[in-house]
Amino acid sequence: MKNIKGIHKGMMLAFVTAIISGFAIFYSKISVAKIDPLILATTRNSLVGIFFIIYFFATSNVRQLFKLTKKELLLLFGIGIIGGSVPFYLFFTGIKLIGAQSANIIHKSLFIWVAILSIFLLKEKVNVRYLIAGILVCIGTYFFTPFKLILGKGELLILSATLFWSIENILAKKVLSQTSSELVGLFRMVLGGGILLLITLFSGKGKLLTGLSVPQWQIIFIGGSILFFYVFTWYKALKYAPASLVALILTFSVVVGNVLNGSFVHVSLVRNDWYAMVFITLAMGILTQRLFVRSHE
Repeated sequence: MKNIKGIHKGMMLAFVTAIISGFAIFYSKISVAKIDPLILATTRNSLVGIFFIIYFFATSNVRQLFKLTKKELLLLFGIGIIGGSVPFYLFFTGIKLIGAQSANIIHKSLFIWVAILSIFLLKEKVNVRYLIAGILVCIGTYFFTPFKLILGKGELLILSATLFWSIENILAKKVLSQTSSELVGLFRMVLGGGILLLITLFSGKGKLLTGLSVPQWQIIFIGGSILFFYVFTWYKALKYAPASLVALILTFSVVVGNVLNGSFVHVSLVRNDWYAMVFITLAMGILTQRLFVRSHE
C-alpha cells in the first residue's frame, strides 16, 4: 500500500512537471530569438544551480554530501554531464532552427527511449494500461500533429538532446533510491552549468556573457525560475514513480504547449491539433484511472 501511495504521489508530481514543461518550451522559443543558444543555456542553468545551492543550504541538507558513496558520486557526476550540460546546448540550438512545436514533438519521443531503457536496465514492468496510453500518445503526437519526419540539422540536435536526457532518466532513477531529489538537482544544475561555462569560454563567446542587457537578464531569470521548478518536481516524481511512467505523463506538455500557442501567440489550432490534444488527454485519463481504482482496492 505504501508503494502504491508513493507511485500516486509521483504521478501527480509528473503532471505538475508536464504543465511546467509546456511553459518552459513555449518560453524557450521566445528566449532563443533574443539570446545566443549557448549563452542562454549557460546562464540559465548556472542560475538554476545557484537556486539549488541556496535551497540546499537553507534546508540544512548539506550533510548529505558527506554520506555519498563513490558509486553515488559517479552517478551524480554522470547526471551533471549527460543531463545538465551538453543536451541543453543541443536543444536550444535545435529549437532556434526548427521552432518550438517541432522541437516539442521530437522531445516527446523521450518516453519511448526511457521505456526501452527502463525495461532492460531498471527491470520495470509495462502493463496493459501503460501500453494503451502509450499508443494513444503516439497517435496524438505523430499521426495528427502536422509534423514531417525530416532529419535536418535542427531535428538531429533535438533528437540527440532527447537521447541524452533518456539516459539521464535511468541514472537519476538509480541514484534517487539512495539520495534526495534536491541533491540530484544540485549536481545536475551546478555541474552542468559549470561545464556549459567552460564550453562558452573555450568557444570564444565569453564576451557575450558580460554584454548581456538588463532585458536579456530578465528573460534568463524567468526561464531559470521555470527550469528550477521543472527539475525540482521532475526529480521528486522520479523518486516515487517508475521512470517510464513519469516520462509518458510528461507528454501532456504537448497539450499545454498548444493551449499556450493558441492563447498567447495567436497560433490557430487546426482540426488535427484538437484531435492530438484529445488523444493525449485520453491517454492521461487512462493513466490517472489507476489513482482512483487502486485507491479503492
